[in-house]
Amino acid sequence: MKFVSFNKYKAYLESSGYVQEKETNEYYDANLTTYLFSKPGEKLKYLVNVFRNTDKVISIANGYGSPYLGWDNVIIDMRKKFWKNLCI
Repeated sequence: MKFVSFNKYKAYLESSGYVQEKETNEYYDANLTTYLFSKPGEKLKYLVNVFRNTDKVISIANGYGSPYLGWDNVIIDMRKKFWKNLCI
């Protein structure tokens, strides 16, 4: 199974002007870490879930809401060249 690389996706977001927020959420039971990215002056944020202690992205969402409501999933389509370039 192919996975999107967190470091490559992080570099893509940073090149688009997004900054990683300092706070992260660790979910030990689910074995994942949640990172938030925001652009200064905008409300839109990206939420990236990653397997703990790895470089593999589980899911990506964007939205304006609280950590639990108001997020839309980003579709990762491995048939598209953009996502293939971000794979491990």
